[in-house]
Amino acid sequence: MSEIKTIQLGDITLAYREYGTGDKDLLSCQNFFFEDCHMAQLGQPPYDYHCFLVYMRGYGMSTHITDGIQRDYIRIWGDDLIRFAEAMNIPSFFYTGVSHGNFCGWHIAFTRPELIRGFVCMDGICQYRETPFESRSLIKGPDPATLVGNREVLEKMAWLEKLPTRDPKRLARRASNQKEHTEILMNRSLEEFTVPFVGDMSCCGAKSEEEFYAKLAAIPFPVLIWIGGQDPLAKAEDALKIAQTIPGASLLTYQHLGHGGADECPELAARDCDRFFRDTEGRIL
Repeated sequence: MSEIKTIQLGDITLAYREYGTGDKDLLSCQNFFFEDCHMAQLGQPPYDYHCFLVYMRGYGMSTHITDGIQRDYIRIWGDDLIRFAEAMNIPSFFYTGVSHGNFCGWHIAFTRPELIRGFVCMDGICQYRETPFESRSLIKGPDPATLVGNREVLEKMAWLEKLPTRDPKRLARRASNQKEHTEILMNRSLEEFTVPFVGDMSCCGAKSEEEFYAKLAAIPFPVLIWIGGQDPLAKAEDALKIAQTIPGASLLTYQHLGHGGADECPELAARDCDRFFRDTEGRIL
């Protein structure tokens, strides 16, 4: 894995990893990244993207959140990434994320769509909720104070896919991801377990379902919704409705994968991203 770098953006610091070179910039923003995730793979041969994997405010070496005040962090994380792109002199970029890592992409799609050349949303979708600012935690579990350095508990909270499979590569990746995520959690501070995550899951401030779908219909760039058919969070029927709404969007569903499909099969995810992004040139919408 590449070294972690940092950049100062006014009053905050964002940490990131960088892979590759050139003008095919690709951004992703999450609270953690697996060493061999598809975003990192796209910055290495046989691919030729210049990838920036940015750690969300509140996590890792990015500025931590200590005041406990609930805010719309979906908007904050998205705006942080826009500031990052501007500071790095990136005029436009491809975007891809996994699960919560899609939030920044959707926020930018609605607020600064001219920045995005193409978006692959993996293992997640934006969703309209009647109560958009319901409190949520990206990691559910016991009292955060009991989590810090508690390997026994954190091993049970770490990444785990339970869909049946006999494929040795998938089983090996599951074991590797579970071990790697456990170590990531073991290195977290109390603040990282207590990020007061409150967010508008529509990512666009929609006040009704009709307004949400109207804003989706205005997205002007190519979007691929990539999901597992067994995903209980980003359900296939909901993903289909979003793909039917965005002009020129595509939907790719793998029946045998669940919510962790992209992290369990990163080679497949990287291949599909590359195919889609290459197809955006001259794409008819």
